[in-house]
Amino acid sequence: MAENLPADTFGAVSLEGGAGAPQDAPGLSGPIIRDIDEADLEEIVQISNQLPVVIDLWADWCQPCKQLTPILEDIIRELDGRVVLAKVDVEMNPQLAQMFGAQSIPTVVAVIAGRPVPLFQGAQPKEQVVAVFNELLKIAANAGLTGRMIDAPESDTPKANPLHEAALAAEDAGDLDGAIAEWNRVLAQAPKDQVAKEAIARLNLAKRVKEGEDDSPLAMADAAFVQGDADSAFGILLDQIAKTKTTDPETFEAARARLLEMFTVLGADPRVKAARARLSSLLF
Repeated sequence: MAENLPADTFGAVSLEGGAGAPQDAPGLSGPIIRDIDEADLEEIVQISNQLPVVIDLWADWCQPCKQLTPILEDIIRELDGRVVLAKVDVEMNPQLAQMFGAQSIPTVVAVIAGRPVPLFQGAQPKEQVVAVFNELLKIAANAGLTGRMIDAPESDTPKANPLHEAALAAEDAGDLDGAIAEWNRVLAQAPKDQVAKEAIARLNLAKRVKEGEDDSPLAMADAAFVQGDADSAFGILLDQIAKTKTTDPETFEAARARLLEMFTVLGADPRVKAARARLSSLLF
């Protein structure tokens, strides 16, 4: 472990093996703090070939995560682009949680030159996190990774997107299959398009209900959800996940996928928080 420097001198840490001050990598700009999913992995690997990326695996219900994440964000800002922080919601991205070896949360992992490097688990005081970051920067410098990301936060202002026109037209015409296909085309071109993700979740659910799928618990959950009883829908699906986790992988995955669809449709609805907490307790 590197020397535990005071937090207020962190930005001035000497990089052993480095060639002077870190340089801005040509054309490398974007958010130094960002939320990611599987679609962002290729970009994260590319960034990690020029500077370290720290992965923060967290969940909304996790109190230690809420203590740690602000510390990580403060340090990242102090570093002024020398490290990028990528935050992963493990409930929405269980494959990433498994890929990065998260046995519990919070888990913090670095990616250096495309390779994951475990850092620590659990909430830590800032002084200890600073020491870990000092060591990380030395490892990166020895590997020649001394680039800097020019911070360019993503805009929160929604903009009219011409990619959405065909999908919206299909929806207006009542063509569920056509609309789903068009929204999937949008995602193929723009994997982070949240509007498309929400539309696909909403339309898939509407299609299943319209077709009168069957009388299974999963279909009962769909029916309850479209009738406005999200709590009942969540309860049915969570019970199915608990019952089938080790006995019926196909039903387990179908129930989990439908639950995540409903979370996507409801967005920040307060009912989602409690259901997410129970889902995480079942998954981890």
